[in-house]
Amino acid sequence: MKFAPVAQNPLEWIGLKAGLVPTPLAYSHFGFMASKFLLEAVDKGIFEAIGHSNVSLEDICSACSLHPRGVKSLLGVLATMGLLKQRKNLFYLTRKSKKWILKDSPDSLYWLMMFDNRVCIKWMEYVGTFLESGKGLQYHETFNEEEWFYYQKAMEAAASVTSREAPSKIPVPAGATTMLDIGGSHGLYSVALCKKHSSLSSTILDLPGAVENAKPILEKYNMGERIVHQAGNVLTEDIGKATYDVIIMASVAHHFTAEENKKVAIKAFDALKPGGIFTILEVLRADEIKYNGNMLSALGDFFFALSSTSGTWSLQEIREWQKEAGFIHYKKATFLTIPGYVAITGRKL
Repeated sequence: MKFAPVAQNPLEWIGLKAGLVPTPLAYSHFGFMASKFLLEAVDKGIFEAIGHSNVSLEDICSACSLHPRGVKSLLGVLATMGLLKQRKNLFYLTRKSKKWILKDSPDSLYWLMMFDNRVCIKWMEYVGTFLESGKGLQYHETFNEEEWFYYQKAMEAAASVTSREAPSKIPVPAGATTMLDIGGSHGLYSVALCKKHSSLSSTILDLPGAVENAKPILEKYNMGERIVHQAGNVLTEDIGKATYDVIIMASVAHHFTAEENKKVAIKAFDALKPGGIFTILEVLRADEIKYNGNMLSALGDFFFALSSTSGTWSLQEIREWQKEAGFIHYKKATFLTIPGYVAITGRKL
């Protein structure tokens, strides 16, 4: 998937096809504006102020304590994004805004946008330094309490949709009773799998800061003792021998180096019972740099290199980690909700 300039009339179509439109500006000059303007609208509460009603400019400004001059212009930008509409002097949200942005939606990405605006956007100042040094921010090692809060809420939002697909993508063995969820602090994947498999219980292994801030999230799902947190780092923690039927690692491999991912795969193999499965969930990176490649995958690779000195991985690389650890290839399943997101499962004989 990618985003790109789209013609809105025949003349613009001709200009694009003839190469007369300076399309790089769509990404450089206008792209960063669009992102920041939307994030500020979310952060300032504009979408929540409109909610499920039809409201005036004055109503929005009063609810958010904002000035009408700036808000009126911002509403015009949001309308071009397809996020709201105007009828006479009243504004209302479109279906996509109600689904993806409003906090009360089960599919809401509100907290991911808040994390982007209050934490991630600061990282962009480091891009030039990263290109010179090759060293990422390693943000897990530097988060303060507030940043951990936004991070955990963002990860919950990001997993809210994919975790619903997960039970159909992860081949849990019949009669499985024990599961290890590596780096799954918010617990959504554990909750989804344990609800589908009544005999299954899960231990979530994650960093102490993540566990502390994720406990309130997990408690909302009322899973009792079936899902518990364990503070620790999978790279250094003893995760046992022949202990689990299922081990999953969702959206974590992009924070590890190749050698660290190999180490995790070996530890997972040892910690699984015979017949157990190890599933890695990730957005895949293309094997080659392509002119018209998957932009989301490419952006993700650079973003995680910037933030963690790692990046996304190819299907071949992930399968090699599992193969070298002793797993046989068992299943690859593609998700519908995030383009390029897959579950790659190896099985221990």
